[in-house]
Amino acid sequence: MSFFTLLILLSLIVIVPIFFVMKEKSRQLQAASIQRHQEYLASANKLLENQSTTPNDDIADRLTTINFSSHHPFIKQLYNEQIPQAFRAIMDDIGQQYERTHHGQITESQLFTLNKLIETRIPELLSDYLSLDTNYAKTMIIDDDKAATSYTMVLEQLNSILDFSQKLNIQSQSGVVDKLLASRRYLDNVYKENGITTDSLKIK
Repeated sequence: MSFFTLLILLSLIVIVPIFFVMKEKSRQLQAASIQRHQEYLASANKLLENQSTTPNDDIADRLTTINFSSHHPFIKQLYNEQIPQAFRAIMDDIGQQYERTHHGQITESQLFTLNKLIETRIPELLSDYLSLDTNYAKTMIIDDDKAATSYTMVLEQLNSILDFSQKLNIQSQSGVVDKLLASRRYLDNVYKENGITTDSLKIK
């Protein structure tokens, strides 16, 4: 056996085990990150279901909303071309839902959760994804039950955050509608007490 052949064999003996060890470690880290995110999101959805939809003015005064800027982690990743376009499209929808939400009409806990998802969980999720080899992320099955790759898993989690933000937006719109209805009922009572009909108020 030549020295060159022996050198190749020795290299394979050393490199191959290292490759599989690194591959397994990467899979475990990704699975752990995904599990942490799913647990956080599950608790967030449970919190949303259990929260009352009645706004609290005292709480609303203490709410802190996200001030998006070019330096914000979410915005940086939104315009990061290394992140798949499908991910960034969902992020854009999440940002629009956030901007359209009447933050004073949701509870402090709900807003805190939504802020946490946007400011911390999404950046962490995408940073973990970017640390993977692109081909590995799109082709390697990491969840045999769902036949899911890292790519499809992240896509699913971003969609679940979008669904969560949409529910809060709808809830906040309902809070504003309740105020409008209350205002109309108040005026109707005022007119009734003063013997005024709505017909008499019409411009002629």
